[in-house]
Amino acid sequence: MSKVSLRRLLSKLTALALSTSAVGVAAAQPARDEPGLDVEDSELDASLAIDPGPLDAQDAAAALGRSLAMALSQLRPLSATHLAATWCLSDDALRRLAVAHALEWTFSLVGDALVIDHLSRDDDPAIRAASARAAWARRVTGGDPGVLARLSRDPDPRVRAVAASARSS
Repeated sequence: MSKVSLRRLLSKLTALALSTSAVGVAAAQPARDEPGLDVEDSELDASLAIDPGPLDAQDAAAALGRSLAMALSQLRPLSATHLAATWCLSDDALRRLAVAHALEWTFSLVGDALVIDHLSRDDDPAIRAASARAAWARRVTGGDPGVLARLSRDPDPRVRAVAASARSS
Protein backbone atom coordinates (compact mmCIF):
# COMPACT_ATOMS: atom_id res chain seq x y z
CA MET A 1 0.00 0.00 0.00
CA SER A 2 1.31 3.44 -0.95
CA LYS A 3 1.92 5.96 1.78
CA VAL A 4 2.61 9.65 1.86
CA SER A 5 4.91 11.07 4.52
CA LEU A 6 3.45 13.43 7.08
CA ARG A 7 6.24 15.91 6.45
CA ARG A 8 5.51 16.01 2.71
CA LEU A 9 1.77 16.35 3.31
CA LEU A 10 2.30 19.20 5.80
CA SER A 11 4.48 20.97 3.24
CA LYS A 12 1.87 20.45 0.53
CA LEU A 13 -0.96 21.85 2.69
CA THR A 14 1.16 24.84 3.75
CA ALA A 15 2.09 25.57 0.14
CA LEU A 16 -1.57 25.25 -0.85
CA ALA A 17 -2.66 27.69 1.87
CA LEU A 18 0.08 30.17 1.06
CA SER A 19 -0.35 29.99 -2.70
CA THR A 20 -4.09 30.58 -2.52
CA SER A 21 -3.54 33.44 -0.05
CA ALA A 22 -0.93 35.01 -2.31
CA VAL A 23 -3.17 34.72 -5.36
CA GLY A 24 -6.03 36.33 -3.48
CA VAL A 25 -3.86 39.21 -2.28
CA ALA A 26 -2.34 39.74 -5.72
CA ALA A 27 -5.76 39.83 -7.32
CA ALA A 28 -7.17 42.03 -4.50
CA GLN A 29 -9.98 39.50 -4.04
CA PRO A 30 -10.52 36.57 -1.68
CA ALA A 31 -8.58 33.49 -2.77
CA ARG A 32 -11.71 31.36 -2.66
CA ASP A 33 -13.05 33.17 -5.73
CA GLU A 34 -10.02 32.41 -7.87
CA PRO A 35 -10.56 29.96 -10.72
CA GLY A 36 -8.19 27.06 -11.10
CA LEU A 37 -7.16 26.63 -7.49
CA ASP A 38 -8.00 23.00 -7.03
CA VAL A 39 -6.80 20.40 -4.59
CA GLU A 40 -6.12 17.77 -7.24
CA ASP A 41 -2.86 16.31 -6.05
CA SER A 42 -1.86 12.71 -5.52
CA GLU A 43 -0.57 13.40 -2.00
CA LEU A 44 -3.95 14.79 -0.96
CA ASP A 45 -5.65 11.62 -2.22
CA ALA A 46 -7.77 10.24 0.62
CA SER A 47 -6.98 6.65 -0.37
CA LEU A 48 -3.30 7.03 0.54
CA ALA A 49 -2.27 6.21 4.08
CA ILE A 50 -0.18 8.76 5.94
CA ASP A 51 3.17 7.73 7.41
CA PRO A 52 3.51 9.83 10.59
CA GLY A 53 7.21 9.10 10.89
CA PRO A 54 8.50 9.45 14.45
CA LEU A 55 5.35 11.17 15.75
CA ASP A 56 2.53 9.33 17.43
CA ALA A 57 -0.84 9.46 15.69
CA GLN A 58 -2.34 12.07 18.05
CA ASP A 59 0.50 14.56 17.55
CA ALA A 60 0.60 13.93 13.82
CA ALA A 61 -3.15 14.47 13.50
CA ALA A 62 -3.02 17.69 15.53
CA ALA A 63 -0.26 19.13 13.32
CA LEU A 64 -1.99 17.95 10.17
CA GLY A 65 -5.33 19.31 11.38
CA ARG A 66 -3.93 22.81 11.88
CA SER A 67 -2.34 22.81 8.42
CA LEU A 68 -5.51 21.43 6.92
CA ALA A 69 -7.57 24.16 8.60
CA MET A 70 -5.32 26.84 7.11
CA ALA A 71 -5.60 25.29 3.65
CA LEU A 72 -9.38 24.77 3.87
CA SER A 73 -9.88 28.37 4.96
CA GLN A 74 -8.12 29.63 1.82
CA LEU A 75 -9.61 27.30 -0.78
CA ARG A 76 -12.70 27.96 -2.88
CA PRO A 77 -15.77 26.66 -1.04
CA LEU A 78 -16.36 23.69 -3.35
CA SER A 79 -12.70 22.63 -3.27
CA ALA A 80 -12.55 22.95 0.51
CA THR A 81 -15.74 20.93 0.96
CA HIS A 82 -14.47 18.26 -1.44
CA LEU A 83 -11.18 17.93 0.43
CA ALA A 84 -12.83 17.76 3.87
CA ALA A 85 -15.49 15.30 2.69
CA THR A 86 -13.07 12.92 0.98
CA TRP A 87 -10.73 12.94 3.96
CA CYS A 88 -13.56 12.29 6.43
CA LEU A 89 -14.54 9.25 4.33
CA SER A 90 -10.96 7.96 4.09
CA ASP A 91 -9.96 4.52 5.36
CA ASP A 92 -6.93 6.20 6.99
CA ALA A 93 -7.80 7.06 10.59
CA LEU A 94 -5.07 9.70 10.67
CA ARG A 95 -6.77 11.62 7.84
CA ARG A 96 -10.16 11.39 9.56
CA LEU A 97 -8.68 12.57 12.86
CA ALA A 98 -6.92 15.43 11.07
CA VAL A 99 -10.24 16.61 9.59
CA ALA A 100 -11.85 16.49 13.03
CA HIS A 101 -8.97 18.53 14.46
CA ALA A 102 -9.16 20.98 11.53
CA LEU A 103 -12.84 21.62 12.24
CA GLU A 104 -11.98 22.61 15.81
CA TRP A 105 -10.68 25.85 14.21
CA THR A 106 -13.28 28.36 13.11
CA PHE A 107 -13.44 29.17 9.41
CA SER A 108 -16.22 28.94 6.90
CA LEU A 109 -16.78 25.49 5.39
CA VAL A 110 -19.88 24.50 3.47
CA GLY A 111 -21.20 21.23 4.90
CA ASP A 112 -19.16 21.34 8.09
CA ALA A 113 -22.08 20.07 10.19
CA LEU A 114 -22.40 16.98 7.98
CA VAL A 115 -18.68 16.24 8.20
CA ILE A 116 -18.76 16.61 11.99
CA ASP A 117 -21.84 14.40 12.26
CA HIS A 118 -20.17 11.71 10.14
CA LEU A 119 -16.95 11.83 12.17
CA SER A 120 -18.91 11.71 15.43
CA ARG A 121 -20.00 8.21 14.45
CA ASP A 122 -16.47 6.93 13.78
CA ASP A 123 -15.25 3.72 15.41
CA ASP A 124 -12.18 5.52 16.79
CA PRO A 125 -12.91 7.26 20.12
CA ALA A 126 -10.18 9.87 19.46
CA ILE A 127 -12.02 10.93 16.30
CA ARG A 128 -15.34 11.06 18.16
CA ALA A 129 -13.78 13.20 20.90
CA ALA A 130 -12.28 15.59 18.34
CA SER A 131 -15.62 15.79 16.56
CA ALA A 132 -17.24 16.75 19.88
CA ARG A 133 -14.73 19.60 20.24
CA ALA A 134 -15.43 20.63 16.63
CA ALA A 135 -19.19 20.57 17.23
CA TRP A 136 -18.71 22.78 20.29
CA ALA A 137 -16.46 25.22 18.40
CA ARG A 138 -18.94 25.48 15.52
CA ARG A 139 -22.19 25.41 17.53
CA VAL A 140 -22.86 29.11 16.84
CA THR A 141 -22.89 28.45 13.08
CA GLY A 142 -24.96 25.28 13.32
CA GLY A 143 -22.14 22.77 13.72
CA ASP A 144 -23.91 20.74 16.40
CA PRO A 145 -27.02 19.01 15.06
CA GLY A 146 -27.36 16.88 18.20
CA VAL A 147 -23.76 15.64 18.09
CA LEU A 148 -22.90 16.73 21.63
CA ALA A 149 -26.06 15.26 23.10
CA ARG A 150 -25.40 11.92 21.40
CA LEU A 151 -21.71 11.86 22.32
CA SER A 152 -22.47 12.68 25.96
CA ARG A 153 -23.84 9.11 26.07
CA ASP A 154 -20.87 7.60 24.19
CA PRO A 155 -19.51 4.25 25.49
CA ASP A 156 -15.98 5.72 25.75
CA PRO A 157 -15.50 7.73 28.97
CA ARG A 158 -13.09 10.23 27.33
CA VAL A 159 -15.60 11.01 24.59
CA ARG A 160 -18.39 11.40 27.16
CA ALA A 161 -16.23 13.77 29.20
CA VAL A 162 -15.39 15.99 26.21
CA ALA A 163 -19.01 16.10 25.06
CA ALA A 164 -20.39 16.75 28.53
CA SER A 165 -17.85 19.50 29.13
CA ALA A 166 -18.71 21.12 25.82
CA ARG A 167 -22.45 20.92 26.50
CA SER A 168 -22.09 22.53 29.90
CA SER A 169 -20.10 25.53 28.64
